Amino acid sequence: MIAARPLVPALCALGEGIQWDDRAGRLLWTDVQGRRLHSCDADGGDHRVLPLPARMASFALDPEGLLLGAFDTGLFAFDPDSGRRVPMHEFEPDLPTTRLNDGRCDRSGRFLAGGVDEKGLKPLSSLISFDGGGPPQTLLEGIGCSNSIAFSPDGRLMYFTDTAGQEIFVFDYDPDTGAIADRRVFATLGPDDGRPDGSCVDSEGRLWNAAFGVGRVQCWNPDGSRGPAVHLPAPNVTCACFGGPELGTLYITTASVLMGDAARAAAPLSGATFAFDAQAAFGATGLPEDRFAPNLRPLLEG
Repeated sequence: MIAARPLVPALCALGEGIQWDDRAGRLLWTDVQGRRLHSCDADGGDHRVLPLPARMASFALDPEGLLLGAFDTGLFAFDPDSGRRVPMHEFEPDLPTTRLNDGRCDRSGRFLAGGVDEKGLKPLSSLISFDGGGPPQTLLEGIGCSNSIAFSPDGRLMYFTDTAGQEIFVFDYDPDTGAIADRRVFATLGPDDGRPDGSCVDSEGRLWNAAFGVGRVQCWNPDGSRGPAVHLPAPNVTCACFGGPELGTLYITTASVLMGDAARAAAPLSGATFAFDAQAAFGATGLPEDRFAPNLRPLLEG
């Protein structure tokens, strides 16, 4: 069994949104329910924890390293240094049980983020695309829990899953316009595969999907066949990204929510953030995380 190692001692209630800042040489992730933003260096050193004003499930970095945050009520420009937060778009104000969840920038610098219904994963929410130049576009509706937003290396395929189901979908994606087309099933998880959660794509176009409930990150080849798997001593695996100096480390977040006392005692590392040398094990390396194209500084200083 190929297993990942714990990176930092801190445990998250719901670790999510993990990504590598290649310019600063730091790993960032969020504890949604704990309302904290974590960061550390490639080896887990210099671990910092920043309290957040609200729950943030995902985010994008702008050209300066400021954050476009997918907070529970909408998209906000956020400066981690000053703590200043400026609203940019309110998300589904008429749906009190939904909040923003998974998000990622496409290869052109748009931020795509989708929602989750927190009262049963009912198909109430949506997936939006935001370029900063006006109101977001709605790409999908009828979603219970948005996850697995990721793009092929050339930006012409978009991956997406509704964690309420067992399928990971792929769409044709136009990086010039942000339009999606031809939704089809990319991979179907079996009864022992858990639920599809967050994903990232490596430099060969393979999708690495966090399998919630079974303690695994499963690699899916570009043709939808199974690749290798990485195992974790925590069942609720939530998100993954490639990072480190050579983008050869797979970093993985987990959660302790939805676990009773007995389950937590059996898996005491639930909520930890893990690291795995995917380059050494599988020859896998990632791609730099795409940034939100507009600079958020003028808005935050306005």
